Amino acid sequence: MAAMNLIGSYNYALVALSVLIAMFASYAALDLAGRVTAAGGWTRVVWLLGGAGAMGTGIWSMHYIGMLAFILPIPVAYHWPTVLLSLLAAILASVVALDVVSRQKMGASRAVAGSLLMGAGIASMHYIGMAAMRLPAMCQLNSSLVVMSVVFAVLISFAALWITFHFRDEKKGIGWEKLAGAVVMGIAIPVMHYTGMAAASFTTSGTPVDLSHAVSITTLGTAGITAVTFVVLGLALLTSSVDRRFAAQTLELQEEKLQRSEAYLAEAQRLTHTGSWAWRVAGLDALHLSEEWYRIYGFNPENGPPAFEQLLQRTHPEDRAKWKGAIDQAIDRKSDYEVEVRILLPDATTKYIHTVGHPVLNASGDLVQFVGSSTDITERKRAEQATRLLAAIVESSHDAIVSKSLNGVITSWNKGAERLFGYAAEEAVGQNITLIIPPERRDEERTIVDQLTRGERIDHFETVRKRKDGSLIDVSLTISPMKDASGRVVGASKLARDITERKRAEEALRQAQTDLAHASRLTTVGEFTASLAHEVKQPIAAIVTDANTCVRWITRDEPDLSEARQAAWRIVKDAKRASEIINRVRLLFKKGTPQRELVDVNELAREMIVLLGDEAARHSISVRTELAEDLPHVIGDRVQLQQVLMNLIVNGVDAMHDMDGPRELTIKSQPAQNNELLLSVSDTGVGLPRQQADEIFNAFFTTKTHGTGMGLHISRSIVESHGGRLWAADNSPRGACFCFTLPTKAEAPE
Repeated sequence: MAAMNLIGSYNYALVALSVLIAMFASYAALDLAGRVTAAGGWTRVVWLLGGAGAMGTGIWSMHYIGMLAFILPIPVAYHWPTVLLSLLAAILASVVALDVVSRQKMGASRAVAGSLLMGAGIASMHYIGMAAMRLPAMCQLNSSLVVMSVVFAVLISFAALWITFHFRDEKKGIGWEKLAGAVVMGIAIPVMHYTGMAAASFTTSGTPVDLSHAVSITTLGTAGITAVTFVVLGLALLTSSVDRRFAAQTLELQEEKLQRSEAYLAEAQRLTHTGSWAWRVAGLDALHLSEEWYRIYGFNPENGPPAFEQLLQRTHPEDRAKWKGAIDQAIDRKSDYEVEVRILLPDATTKYIHTVGHPVLNASGDLVQFVGSSTDITERKRAEQATRLLAAIVESSHDAIVSKSLNGVITSWNKGAERLFGYAAEEAVGQNITLIIPPERRDEERTIVDQLTRGERIDHFETVRKRKDGSLIDVSLTISPMKDASGRVVGASKLARDITERKRAEEALRQAQTDLAHASRLTTVGEFTASLAHEVKQPIAAIVTDANTCVRWITRDEPDLSEARQAAWRIVKDAKRASEIINRVRLLFKKGTPQRELVDVNELAREMIVLLGDEAARHSISVRTELAEDLPHVIGDRVQLQQVLMNLIVNGVDAMHDMDGPRELTIKSQPAQNNELLLSVSDTGVGLPRQQADEIFNAFFTTKTHGTGMGLHISRSIVESHGGRLWAADNSPRGACFCFTLPTKAEAPE
């Protein structure tokens, strides 16, 4: 029987199905390529093998459905081991394809090599698949068409690799772009298959067919292959989708964490005034500048990174060489660098910047960039300058400035302390503060520590301290508590000022005031010599009269002892009266230091009325008293208080010399507020001077032609030294009223 050419035909439904499977497999390839690219380590291997299995199955299924679409007029069976071998070739081709497209870069050489391997794999799959056919015919191949099919396989593989590589990123490949790429690949891949099928021609053969391990594919088998293919590819896409979603969620969380970390970092940089940076050695251009860096250097981030020359211009002219020298040295040595420089901002503000740089080397050991930080240390520099200035002020201060712990150990001792107390710093530091405190004054230190522990400051505390040579000096102390970071008092800072000369000056002033007061008393008493003489003359005249009377009663023929005794008692009484007047006058003339004692102000007022009563009577002035009973005593100097009353009474008498109408002097005593006594001397004289009422207590101010202008000034000083107050007011209906208060015994100053 002669050989006969067999004419085959195509089932176009299966052809369309093969193209659809090719598109589905292409879409899966695009999707799986993205997952393989995104994975790493063992996960990448799993995705590579699993993806290659699914993709190879799809390509093989497209090929096999395409073969089943070719219908011959003779029965055809397939040797299933050979079929499996063709499937393995498809999977290996898919491994090559996914490995190539999942790389970070796909150069021309890698693309060509991948295309050749993938094309060879696909061609091998096709022709191994055709070799699996078992039929009573011989297959002949057209070498030209075979070569063309292989070329198509390589070219289609190259196109597929290119499309897959560029659409593998799910951010780019989601939607129509990926679908369009899958359609192009799905149409292109069957071209190779059907070109290879066109290269084959079949003629009948009488040779018996070996059907061992061969199976016939029925319509049900075709449906099963199709179903399995779609299930495999569907599972692959589903797994890829789930993994993509999980990866997207993970990426979202990572981005959120990264954004949070970046926010924390930015806030930390803002709080610490530290900006991060990175710059490339080649070209000296910035690769990274943080927001805080821009803020520190005063550049606008919207204008982009400043050039190196701009940064150099912003550096202080005096620091440019130092900054550039540090960088050049670090480049030469490939080492870290650290430098402090000043920068000048456009608004003329000067900042101090501390910069630290670290070199970054490539795999070859070449220096490629520096990374580091720049910290604004302006505040720290100013604090250091202020500290140095304060230390200089402390050291140059004439006053002694000493610090100590709460247990009294001296911790600092300036030059002023060395001059004031005579101890060098090395002698005093570490010693107890009692080194300069006299033994009788050490109780003061316990009181001071108690106040300090309560956080109280002690101002202008005047006391006595001891020098190294044992001499005592008067000092004024200002003591402040020293606290730690938690607010706990841990020590004290003392400022001691030598007030010895001031004390001497104050003592000299007090002595001068005492002498002036004494002179004022002498002047006043001198003015009333005639009145005082009259006061003394009266009791003396009475004594003479009573003495003569006593003599007469005794020398009578019958002495009248009773009358003589009464006359003698009157002599004694008048002698005491004369003695009291003389003692009062003598006290006014006496010069000495003030002596404080308990004083009855009513008794004081009565004494001065007796002493000056004759002068008042000589000018027809009536003296009236309104002295409250049971007044408490005051603590004061009797002579000084007498001088105050005498001065006020004399002024009242002088104010009424030439006045017409009633002339009346009123002396009052009464309790006042705040445990004080109030004494007042009122007259009906000329009154206070107009427009000058506030000046009458000034030194040397007087309205008298023969006055010194010191009486009221001295009187106010005396009253104030007793803790009281002296003032003047108009009297109604005329005259003036001078009032002064004195604290009682319970409130009198020590």
